Amino acid sequence: MEINSKNINYKELRRHPRIEAVNNVGYALFDDTGKRITTGKGQTLNLSQSGTLLKTRDPIKGVFVVLVTIDLEGKQVKVRGRVRHTQRDESSGFYLTGVEFIGPRDEQLQAIVSFVKAYQHKKNKTKTSYSS
Repeated sequence: MEINSKNINYKELRRHPRIEAVNNVGYALFDDTGKRITTGKGQTLNLSQSGTLLKTRDPIKGVFVVLVTIDLEGKQVKVRGRVRHTQRDESSGFYLTGVEFIGPRDEQLQAIVSFVKAYQHKKNKTKTSYSS
């Protein structure tokens, strides 16, 4: 199901430019005391040096989130983030959540590189299968 960004009225708050990077991720959501509230699955829609936009079926109601994905070598990659905003896209029924990366900078960079590599790999694989 596609997200119609024209229907979403929000002010651009990012400090860094974003790139398209659609990747499947798992997530764990935590409250302000560090207690795990829930887990789920979603997709990153875009990515910047400081965060990502996450698409989920359920609203993200928490303070902190840990996103988990698998890199091209099959290794688990985790990145911690702070939930900045969540809103429902009425046209699709999905929730869009802005996540600001927190934690060690090298952990953030490793996750960003993994997300971009996975997205580019998937994108190139799709192009190759269509041109065959």
